[in-house]
Amino acid sequence: MSSHSEQATAAGAAFAELVAIVELLRDPGGCPWDAEQTHTSLRPNMLEETYEALEAIDSGDPRSLEDELGDIVTQIVFHADIARRDDNFDAASICNSVREKLVRRHPHVFGGDEALDNSDEVVDRWEALKRAESGGNRSIVGSLPIAMPALAYASSVQRRVMRAGLPWPEKHAMPLAFGKVDGESQEDGEERAGEYLMGVARQVHAAGIDPETALRKAAINLRDHVLRAEELAKGVPLADMDSRERDRTWDAAEHS
Repeated sequence: MSSHSEQATAAGAAFAELVAIVELLRDPGGCPWDAEQTHTSLRPNMLEETYEALEAIDSGDPRSLEDELGDIVTQIVFHADIARRDDNFDAASICNSVREKLVRRHPHVFGGDEALDNSDEVVDRWEALKRAESGGNRSIVGSLPIAMPALAYASSVQRRVMRAGLPWPEKHAMPLAFGKVDGESQEDGEERAGEYLMGVARQVHAAGIDPETALRKAAINLRDHVLRAEELAKGVPLADMDSRERDRTWDAAEHS
């Protein structure tokens, strides 16, 4: 047995023990608090644990990250046990579903497709497979949860827009004073970018406008522009259009 298989076996056994412990906690005679939880009541816990994991990533402390990821896994197992008792899904079906998805969306690894040379090609293939799974009608922005923090949501929308080759932000954004500095380290660049964003937020706030609200509105406007363009495209992925047709569709969506 390879070391990889040994690791997978050990992880499976540990996960099974965690599932059994949560089941015991929520059974009659277990913990009253655990037993009364629902998907809705655990929502704040999932949010809190996610942010704690992000903080652990930023800290660079692997032990802290290990602990916080454990809390997230526990949340997942709780939701799985709640669903199991309602005959909806369970921990095994969750694992099977995501395993099948990973295999299906990596044909260059698990199938007979030609190997891909870089991450951009992998992302393009992933998006194409997701569109195919949805019957070719999947929006490039529709799946993003609007409950994300405004900056994270805006960043995600913009990444997807630019990956599709849409003429934004160049055609619509004001010239930015921030730019890449040759030879600058990632850490120095992030610090400088943070100061730049702080300065922008300060100027917006000084004008009597809430930066969070303003950014969320702008991101939603961009999302809606994309959705209108996709509707005009009538099922043709925007990324698959030639640049002239894509620009024409984008411009038409602006005024539709």
